[in-house]
Amino acid sequence: MNARGAPGVVHKGVEKMNLNLDEVIKEARSLPLISLQGMTNYQKNIPKLQKYVDDTMSSHPSINKIIGNKPLEVMYANHKHHAAFMLTVFSIGNYELLARTIPWVYRAYSAHNFSYDYFPLELEAWLEAVGKYTALELTKEIKLVYEWMIKKHENMISLSQSKMGSQPPISENWLETKNSFFTAILEGDHKACLKIAMDAIPTGKEIESFYLHVIQPVMYEVGILWERGTISVAQEHLASAIVGRVMASTSMLNAAPAKYIGKAVITAAPNEFHEIGAWMISDILENEGWNVKYLGADTPAEDLLEMLHSFQPQVLALSITMPFNILKAKEMIGKIRENEELKKIQIIIGGRVFNENTDLWRSTGADHFAANAHDIKAFLGEKSA
Repeated sequence: MNARGAPGVVHKGVEKMNLNLDEVIKEARSLPLISLQGMTNYQKNIPKLQKYVDDTMSSHPSINKIIGNKPLEVMYANHKHHAAFMLTVFSIGNYELLARTIPWVYRAYSAHNFSYDYFPLELEAWLEAVGKYTALELTKEIKLVYEWMIKKHENMISLSQSKMGSQPPISENWLETKNSFFTAILEGDHKACLKIAMDAIPTGKEIESFYLHVIQPVMYEVGILWERGTISVAQEHLASAIVGRVMASTSMLNAAPAKYIGKAVITAAPNEFHEIGAWMISDILENEGWNVKYLGADTPAEDLLEMLHSFQPQVLALSITMPFNILKAKEMIGKIRENEELKKIQIIIGGRVFNENTDLWRSTGADHFAANAHDIKAFLGEKSA
């Protein structure tokens, strides 16, 4: 079927079994692990693979209809993210991540008018590209993974349409403030959002509660609206920008303590542009008395290493939202571990991609996982005790 629910193209090899997510994950775990040579071969040929898929898809006679009349650049960006994500899956050998991520991709893109028919067409193009540009003896297992994804197309449609997880209930004390902030942010009213924030944080001590009970659930709901196609990319970006402006103002309320209890560096991973979660953690820890260097989004590995050398923190906290950035974080952590002067730094990792994949964080080489601000505060409380 397509994004509107009408009958679509039936692709070769597509199964019409109705498995639940646990069953799909169980099947995915039986997929073959990719050898180091096979993964390296795939990585080396990504530019050729991506160009082949871009050219194949863009030359399809119905491509404009299939991608909902979006610019081809939107499709090309997806192909780029796909290559980075698959390389991550092959590198860490975590097929649960694959099974959990595909329905989210289907849901997000179909909500923005991509036809469901796009996905098997794209995967078939990747399969052809792998056969064309990589050595057969090195990529047999990779082909099996792509063939499995194509076969599970109907399952992925069904899973993408299932009920999404819900966030924890909002505290009664903050519900009215949260609802007012949500209304103002959807209206794009920055001044109203700032006034609500300042009224809720008169002394600055309430920053943590405001972030956790207002900003966090509001941005979660904005993300759900974007996934459903209820709001546009521009509206989602506007909401994020407003939150950034509000946090820039509220963070000024943090007063420096007479003596810091420790030093921490907080940043989003390389290529990660979702920074609000890391920013919230930074402000919360400053409120707790930590000397924090917050580096923002998309911090290059070499620049981060330079900061760690000069600042010498006890803790590094890394935030990752998008699954295709896991490998970059893993590589960056590896560089830190190789450096004798930085080995003692405790590395905490967190972000949405790890919350539903409870053991996934271990593949990054980090020391600890923090699902939320409470987790990281508890860990740092032990460090400063």
